[in-house]
Amino acid sequence: MEFRCNDGSQVSCWRAPGLWLLVPLLACPPVALAQSTDTSAPPGAPGSAPAADAADPDEPGFQWDFHWVDWQGLNFVVSQPTKIKAKVDAVPLLHLDELRLAGSFGGRLEFDGAVNATNGSLGDFNDGVELRRARITAKGTSIVGVPFSYRVDLGYVPGSFTVTQAYIQVAGIRYLGDLQFGQFTPPVGLQMITSSWDIGFMEPAAALQALAPGSQPGVQLKDSFLEERGTWTLGAYAGLRSSSEYGSVSKSFGNLMGRLTWLAVNDTDDEKPAANKYLHLGLSGSYQSSPDGSIRYRSRPESYIAPFVIDTGSIAASSAKGIGLEALWVDGPFSAQAELIRSRVDGDNAGALAFLGGYAQVGWFLTGESRPYNRSDATPGRITPRSNFGFGPDAGWGAVEAGARLSYTDLSTGPVQGGRLTMFMGTLNWILRPQLKCMFEVGAGHVGDTAADGNFLLAQVRMGLYFF
Repeated sequence: MEFRCNDGSQVSCWRAPGLWLLVPLLACPPVALAQSTDTSAPPGAPGSAPAADAADPDEPGFQWDFHWVDWQGLNFVVSQPTKIKAKVDAVPLLHLDELRLAGSFGGRLEFDGAVNATNGSLGDFNDGVELRRARITAKGTSIVGVPFSYRVDLGYVPGSFTVTQAYIQVAGIRYLGDLQFGQFTPPVGLQMITSSWDIGFMEPAAALQALAPGSQPGVQLKDSFLEERGTWTLGAYAGLRSSSEYGSVSKSFGNLMGRLTWLAVNDTDDEKPAANKYLHLGLSGSYQSSPDGSIRYRSRPESYIAPFVIDTGSIAASSAKGIGLEALWVDGPFSAQAELIRSRVDGDNAGALAFLGGYAQVGWFLTGESRPYNRSDATPGRITPRSNFGFGPDAGWGAVEAGARLSYTDLSTGPVQGGRLTMFMGTLNWILRPQLKCMFEVGAGHVGDTAADGNFLLAQVRMGLYFF
């Protein structure tokens, strides 16, 4: 694609979505609004630019670059220095000397296959193969007066399109920390705010799928303290119905949510991640209020191909309060993780209702890797195999992890009989490289205290590809 500037020159550009609109503004030479100047004339001649404004031949001008990085997606940088050189001490966040847009485009594909067996009145679960998740992601850092980072996740899950994340974050605001606004997952539930690629199982535990909030629009502040051993997050969220993949569903609720974490044991080494040893503890809370709202809790049996098996239906409610506890212990290749979550709903007609659930899981890397820790978000990080799968002298088998999880979810209380789900899931994960993995899971569970109860067995497999 070519753009024609006001001086008659042309600028060529690869047509990246959304970026080509910026090119005429950034690439063309500046033109005075009041009058035209001829910079080719000698200084002081009529119509010439003042000598002080003459272009510096050593000063870089407009720059742009687009290139593909193996397994990292399409990377891009578009930048243009400005004429503003003054330093703004009163507002240290301001960066007026450059306009810059940088980031990368990536994607994610996951295919699931499952077979199931049921008895009782549960009915038949779905068997077969489906596209579990398809996602396009854009993320990066930019400067438009203020430096900021951004991320947009546009995706498809069976039956709907989703916007799981679409936010801007301004980091390092004095006395406030990091400001984030847009669409994202509120800070409730360790497995919910951890990337679904990194939780160790194909799906979050049923208790969190039911009781933790899903992705929604909001604004939040977060920061770390005491040399990044602790973090805090506090935000307000709209609580609107959305197309999130799981999580509690509310209507006409305004939500306040927060999270506090602490590394009780802090023995990590980025250069020797296999020797990591740490204990993460966390506490989260939420308050939702609405004079005429409704809330609904439901969950699948930790398989997206299976149907919902516990469901409260829509509950007319004026408020809801939640609390969550989380713990993660990592010692070299071994990890243990547990969460408890409880919600009290003040129903308009049903009175006070209490729903709760939790899970405990363990994992072991047979190939010696250790689960890293993301200090800024207080979540587990991406697994990098000690040697990627491949052929040749430097290739290996990737990373192999075996894990097990036991979960319990209770959605039956008072007049609401949403059901109780008890479930065991075992997993074997083969991470060929950080962007490519296979997962194999078998599970068994029991559904009771609802209209459709019984037992079930399931086996499922996932193939995942992630460019980032």
